[in-house]
Amino acid sequence: MTDGLSTADLVLATIAIALALSAFGAVATSVSVAVAMAAGSIPATGSIGYALFYNPPTDG
Repeated sequence: MTDGLSTADLVLATIAIALALSAFGAVATSVSVAVAMAAGSIPATGSIGYALFYNPPTDG
């Protein structure tokens, strides 16, 4: 097993962080949850696009 984080780990962390920050932003401000989660889904979708198309998984 390798030490450190792989690209897949970082992609999953980016998705979670983006959605968690948007949920926190909805609670901390007057922005509705639906609008905040829609805004948070943009970077989450971008990280998925990066993982699938720019740096796709390969057979190890």
